Amino acid sequence: MTLARKARRQPDAAGYEASDVSIRVILLAGVGLFAGIGLSILIAFGILSLVKPVPQPPSRPFRAQPLGGPRLEVSPLADRARLQAQAQGRLEGYGWTDKANQIAHIPIDRAMAILATRGWPDQVDRQGGNP
Repeated sequence: MTLARKARRQPDAAGYEASDVSIRVILLAGVGLFAGIGLSILIAFGILSLVKPVPQPPSRPFRAQPLGGPRLEVSPLADRARLQAQAQGRLEGYGWTDKANQIAHIPIDRAMAILATRGWPDQVDRQGGNP
């Protein structure tokens, strides 16, 4: 490599390339940034001055607890057995779910037998047959 080529690659004598960065553009960008921040703060304060604070709810007088203490579950096993018996009776029995619209519930075993013989209600529509 010759000395002439090396001399062409070196920057100006000042030690930097003056054409890459403009001080004026940097200063204008900084001023614009701070002006934008200031404008945003003014807009936020303007909006906050227009919004009225929510009034506090009126304080309620203290209410004493009812006499007799808290209602506790006296016999949890009996209550659980009662709930399970009700659920089992509904699963194994017949009854109305909505009598006005004539919707009833039937035992699970009977429902499974009906589905095994007739199929799902929407399968007939998929196959193009009549119900």
